Amino acid sequence: MFFDLHPSLLLFLHRLKCIMFRNMLTNSCNIMRKEVIGDGIINISFGKERLTWFVESRKLQAELTRHDAQMTEISIAFALEESTDGNYIPKMEQQCVFAFLPLRTYGLKFIIQGDFILPSSREEVDGDSPWNQWLLSEFPNLFTSAEKSFCSLPCFENNPGKGVSAFMSFVPLVGEVHGFFSSLPRIIISKLCTSNCLLLEGDSNTWVPPRKVLRSWNEQVRTLLPDSLIAELLGLGYLHKDIVLSDSVARALGIEEYGPKILLQVISSLCHTDGGIKSMGLTWLSSFLSALYEMSFQDSRQSSVDFGTDSDAINRLRKIPFIPLLNGKYGSISEGTIWLNIDAMSSKMDNEYGLEAFPNLFAELRIVDPALFSCSIVGNLCQMLYKVGVQRLSAHEIVTVHVLPAISVEKSTSENKGLMCEYLSYIMVHLQSSCPKCSVERQQIISEVHNKALILTNHGYKRLSEVPIHFNKKSGNPIDVEKLINGIDVKWFEVDIIYLKYPVHKSRGMLKWRKFLKEVGVTDFVQAIQVEKTVVNSSHVSEKEMFSPDSTIKDWESQELVDLLSRVSSSGDREGASIFCRLLIHRGMIISVIRLLLFAISKGKSNLSSRPL
Repeated sequence: MFFDLHPSLLLFLHRLKCIMFRNMLTNSCNIMRKEVIGDGIINISFGKERLTWFVESRKLQAELTRHDAQMTEISIAFALEESTDGNYIPKMEQQCVFAFLPLRTYGLKFIIQGDFILPSSREEVDGDSPWNQWLLSEFPNLFTSAEKSFCSLPCFENNPGKGVSAFMSFVPLVGEVHGFFSSLPRIIISKLCTSNCLLLEGDSNTWVPPRKVLRSWNEQVRTLLPDSLIAELLGLGYLHKDIVLSDSVARALGIEEYGPKILLQVISSLCHTDGGIKSMGLTWLSSFLSALYEMSFQDSRQSSVDFGTDSDAINRLRKIPFIPLLNGKYGSISEGTIWLNIDAMSSKMDNEYGLEAFPNLFAELRIVDPALFSCSIVGNLCQMLYKVGVQRLSAHEIVTVHVLPAISVEKSTSENKGLMCEYLSYIMVHLQSSCPKCSVERQQIISEVHNKALILTNHGYKRLSEVPIHFNKKSGNPIDVEKLINGIDVKWFEVDIIYLKYPVHKSRGMLKWRKFLKEVGVTDFVQAIQVEKTVVNSSHVSEKEMFSPDSTIKDWESQELVDLLSRVSSSGDREGASIFCRLLIHRGMIISVIRLLLFAISKGKSNLSSRPL
């Protein structure tokens, strides 16, 4: 029975230094001896075995709680194992609770000793005793204060970080301890969270609370985020490199972990500090975004543990103005679309599409500054920006996503005439390129320009779908319209010559403009629309006689011509009418002349019937 006694029995029997066991059957003798080394270290030898404990004690005033005692003492003891290099290694075995003699284990990794009131069975501590509850409440303070003494042991004197690591391995976690002592982990952790119990890297004399340190870093991280930067922005310092904590203890203490969350806090703080993000430079920002991409999206385990879901990260990043733009500012996705110009990055965008040719357009676009991609980590940068919501931008997307909607907005006409000119010019240049997408979408783009684009004319900005627009003489129009409409109350809309002067089209500029504008609906003379009718619906008697009633015929209609003819005829200007008819005959529209004259006469809109042409 005596051989079942553990050597720790001698720890708290202060007057007893040695116990000898004699086996009468074998005539053998075993000695259990206690040796107080100093600095809280106690060795107990038992035969060839030697056990080591670090013991911290505190005397308490007891008279307020227990009238028959003035003082009492509580102690905690940490089991250690001496390594070959003279350091102490913590032993993580469950230890008993003591009331001078061992009782039983409660899940603690260190010994608790107190003058606990016990039931007659001496099997466990009396949980209903106010005295015992008071003693229990004093152990968290004893535990936290024991750290400094523990780390001051000679073996940790030159490396206190290892001492902290060893001590923190004894920290109990919620759920590990049961019974009367189950509240200890929560209280101990709470005390540690508010105490200066950890050391900073580079300064072994500065103790700080857990909330002030950052763990899981390496030298590459310190290069990216210098000590001064995280101290200024986050109020953190790097945890001493020799302090190794389990993930569960670190989380319980609320220690910040290097990862996407920290990177996001850094970039957010920089962007909300006057001149902060700009002062770091684009080279640093490139490295930063690459690191963020690698941690957030390449390591899915790290991302989910440290940052929540990818969507959380994306939503927060979209609100931070960290993206450098061509105009020298920094923008966020939440402020509006930001574009990554693929053509410019791959050197595909020549001078015809370049920033010099369209300065107003590109200044308005909010495009990522290409200087951000001067490093060798372009792939990670692009993927990071795409994840956040930056849009891929090529010349075709500039036309379809930005220019076409913008050129249709009324307020744009009063803001910048040069910008509106660049809009239409950019569409023209792109449609004359070899863009593969335009082979499919060309007609849709042409239709958009015709129906919605605001084009500058001699009467302001107009849409082709609302009024007919024509070329003027400087745009290569062979018709002298001025002679035709002179003295007639009619608005004749002509394309402004500002488009021809635009510098991007120095080579054969007028011919390019005429080809493009004709395609969208600008004409030299009146606009005519081809229509398809059945003979029954035709207004011409000759057609009804020549074709069956179910036949379909193609015809041309021009309301503009009808209106112009009506105004010419009603003006009484014989010379103008003569010029007008000769013009129609010259352009192969003799049938139209006859039909329109008859139509005008029948409606009473012309007095030409009484005058020879």
